[in-house]
Amino acid sequence: MSSEKTKYEIAYGHDELVHRTAQHSFTPYNMLSENAPEFHNLADGDKIALGYLVQVANIFDRVYKRLDGVHNLPFEKFLDEQIARGNADAKMARRLYDGQRGIFGTTVGGQDVGLAKGIKQMPGRGLYPEHLTLCELDGVLYRMSKSGVQDDQIRQMLNQRSIVLRDGVGLRALDYTDYFSQDFARAAACLVSASKHSTNPDFNEYLRLQARALCTNNPDLDCAADIKWATLQNTPLEFTLTRECYNDGVTPAVSSWLFPPEKKITPLAKDNFGVSVGIVDRVGTDYLLKIKSYLPELASKMPYADKYKQSIGSDNKQTMVDTDVVAVGGDLAAYRGKITIAFNLPNNDKLALRKGGGHRTVYLKQMRESKYADGIDAKLNVLLNGDFHKYFSTRALHDFTILHENMHSLGPKQDLAKLGVYKNTIEEHKADIASLVMLDELCKMGFYTEQQRREIITSWIVAYLYPGPNFSSAHPTRNIMQHNMMIQNRIITFDDRGRMIIDFNRVAPWARDTLENIIRIQLGLDSVQAKDWIDRYAKWTPELASLATKLRLVDRRLNSYVVQPLADMLLQRQK
Repeated sequence: MSSEKTKYEIAYGHDELVHRTAQHSFTPYNMLSENAPEFHNLADGDKIALGYLVQVANIFDRVYKRLDGVHNLPFEKFLDEQIARGNADAKMARRLYDGQRGIFGTTVGGQDVGLAKGIKQMPGRGLYPEHLTLCELDGVLYRMSKSGVQDDQIRQMLNQRSIVLRDGVGLRALDYTDYFSQDFARAAACLVSASKHSTNPDFNEYLRLQARALCTNNPDLDCAADIKWATLQNTPLEFTLTRECYNDGVTPAVSSWLFPPEKKITPLAKDNFGVSVGIVDRVGTDYLLKIKSYLPELASKMPYADKYKQSIGSDNKQTMVDTDVVAVGGDLAAYRGKITIAFNLPNNDKLALRKGGGHRTVYLKQMRESKYADGIDAKLNVLLNGDFHKYFSTRALHDFTILHENMHSLGPKQDLAKLGVYKNTIEEHKADIASLVMLDELCKMGFYTEQQRREIITSWIVAYLYPGPNFSSAHPTRNIMQHNMMIQNRIITFDDRGRMIIDFNRVAPWARDTLENIIRIQLGLDSVQAKDWIDRYAKWTPELASLATKLRLVDRRLNSYVVQPLADMLLQRQK
C-alpha cells in the first residue's frame, strides 16, 4: 500500500506514551539559549547569517525524513491533524517522532521503536521502493546489464545521491537535486543570503559553492564545496551539510558477481543529510589543534603503513573546530539510541578525497555536555570498582572523541566499499582501537600524562557500555564487540559485587594486536572476513547482560530530544 493511501494508527497506547515521554524517560539535549553570550558577542552580520543557516537545517530535516522512510512525512501530517482535533496521544507521539526524526528509532538500550501501527522499517529506507527486495533489485540490475543499458545508468542507480523509483516493471534513478529540487532551491537561496551577511570571506565562498552544488546534478560541484569546507579553520561561524549514511541496507548488499571488475561499477551506500549550525569556540579549537602536529607521526605508526596511501601526510590536510551549537537538522538531530557528538568528513567514498582534498573535524560541544550531564555518580557506583572512580572524567571523554575522529583520517581508504554492509562497523571499530594505540604513543611523546591515559581509558569503557543488546548500527555494535574483547583479554575483570576492574597494562598490547587485524581486514577487502570478525565478538554475553541490568537500575532513559531555543528565536524573527 502506498503512503498516500495508508490509514495510520499510533502504535502505542496512552499509558505507554505517558511512560515514554515522562521526564525520566525522555531527556533533553540543550543547545545554545537565546541569551547565550557566544551569540551576543558576534558581529551583527554573523547574527543575521545564522538565521538563514538555521532555515537550512529545518529544510534538511524534511529531506532527511523522506530519505529515511516513505511514511515519515505522511505520518507526521496524520499526527498534526489528530493534534488539531485535541488528541493528547498524538501530541505525545509527535514529541517522540520529533526526537527521533521519524517513525522508527531505537531506545538507549537498543529496543526498536515504531510509532505507526503495522508499518515496518525496510532495509532500503526511503531510498528504494518500499517493498523492493534485494533479490528483485539484483534481477533488475542483471536484466539492465544484459540488455545493453549504459553502465552510467546503472552507476546512477547505485551511487550515493539518487532515489530509486519504480518505472513500470523496471526501476529508474532520480538524482537528489532533481527529486528535491524545490527544497534544495530554498536551501541554496538561504545559503546565498547568509553569504551576503557573514563577515568571513572564506566561509562565504564555501556557502556559495554549497548553494551551487544543491542546484545542479553534478558531483564535481559537491566536490568543490567539500574541498573548500575542509580548509575552513579561522571562521566565526560553523555550517556543515553532512552527506553520509549508515542505514542503507540495500546498496552495499548488491551482489558483486553482477559487475565484472572491468566495468568499474561499485555499489555505494546512499547518502542521507545532516546539518550543523554553530559558533566556533576559539579556546576549545586551540586545544584541538595541539594534536594536529602529531598526526603525520601517528600515521607512520599505523600497522602496515607502507601498504596504503595515508590521507594524512606532510601537508597535513586536516582542519578542526570546536563549536557551540545553535541548531542541528536531519541526521545530526535524530536521537535514535544515540546522537552525534562529532564528525570527521568527507567520508572515503567522496570525490573530494580522490581529488586531493582534506578532512575537517567538527566537535559539537552542547551535544557532548548533554550526553554526560546527569547521573554519572550513580552509574559509577554500580558499574566500576571504587578504586577506579578517580579516573572518570567528562573532559577525558572529549579527549577520546578527539582521538577517535582523528583516527578516521588514518589507515586504508581505497575501495573500502567492497566490505559491503560491514564497512562502517569495521571503520568505527578501527577508529576506537587506533585511539587506544595512539593514546599510548602520545603518552610516550609527552602529550598526555599517565594519569590522563588512565582517565581516557576508564571514561571510554564506562561511558560506552550499553544497557541492552543494541546491534542497530555500526556504533553500538563495535562498542559491544570491544567490551567483549576486553573481558576475554582480562583487561576488564570483576570484583565480588560484579563491578569492573581495569588492568591498564594490558590495554596497549591488546589494542596493537587488534588494530593489526582490523587493518588486514581493510586491506583484504573481503566482506566474508569482515563478517566473521564482527560475528565473533558482536554477542550479548552474560557479563554484558549483568552490567546492563545494573545500568538500567540507575538510568531509566529511553530516548532524548534536541532543544534549540536560540535557533527557534532566530526562525521567529524571520517570519
